[in-house]
Amino acid sequence: MQPLEQVTILLTLMRRLGQLMDHERALLGSLRLESLTEIQDEKAALAEAYGIELDRLRRNPETLAALEVPVRERLHEAMRGFQESLAANLDALIDAHLAAEEILHNIADSLMRGSRGLGAETRAGAHDEPRGHVIQVAFGRNL
Repeated sequence: MQPLEQVTILLTLMRRLGQLMDHERALLGSLRLESLTEIQDEKAALAEAYGIELDRLRRNPETLAALEVPVRERLHEAMRGFQESLAANLDALIDAHLAAEEILHNIADSLMRGSRGLGAETRAGAHDEPRGHVIQVAFGRNL
């Protein structure tokens, strides 16, 4: 494969992965989490292909050396932008994960308080009406 072809493939993979990550962040931001599964297979396949192509390029530095300077500069800029996109995507995924964990923790705490209160009332023989427990949860359109 010619050096320019290798770089073109790598640039194409980075562009498409960047588009998918932008879409993923938009889905997270709009809380359309069920739609995330639709892009995961393509994202995984592209990430694997990107890794293979990047490794191939790293193992053969003469490929980069054979490129004209403007092409190498274009590749360098594209890789910098791709790394920024990766970092933004990772931050969004971490934020979503932390928010989900906090919600689950609040629900679990509420259930534990409710089960402890119910057990104490039963043991004491009290026949009070069941009381609800408030779970403080805030949902926003942004993460």
